[in-house]
Amino acid sequence: MDNNIKIFADKRSVKPAEAAALYVELGWGTPREYSVARMKRSLAHCDIVVSARNAAGELVGIGRALSDFAIDTKILDLIIAPEYQRQGLGQAMMKRIAAAAKGTSIYFETGKKNFAFAAKCGYAKRGGLTVFIKKSPRDQSG
Repeated sequence: MDNNIKIFADKRSVKPAEAAALYVELGWGTPREYSVARMKRSLAHCDIVVSARNAAGELVGIGRALSDFAIDTKILDLIIAPEYQRQGLGQAMMKRIAAAAKGTSIYFETGKKNFAFAAKCGYAKRGGLTVFIKKSPRDQSG
């Protein structure tokens, strides 16, 4: 991993506007879905937020997780700007999440293209379960 990259495990170090911009820039959603107001609420309610910054202080990665800190932790997402991928940053961020959730089972849902990454981080595919989703109408208040 690039020594100029710093990883933080303090959600207060992430500004909602910069996080929202990163999600939109990387194609995770629209500015409406990732508005500053919604990102502010998201960061406030996530139990674990890990971020990465380059030497210029720019946000280049973020990971969010929910945990009861006793039994289970669910990684919501882990995103890294393309120019910082495949350099060990993702693995380092996953380790920081695991350290924050020590003693819990950690669940990481991902697509096939990231199966090798998940395995490299020590995760094994859990058989017998299917992920179901029920999407709520988007909050129109911001």
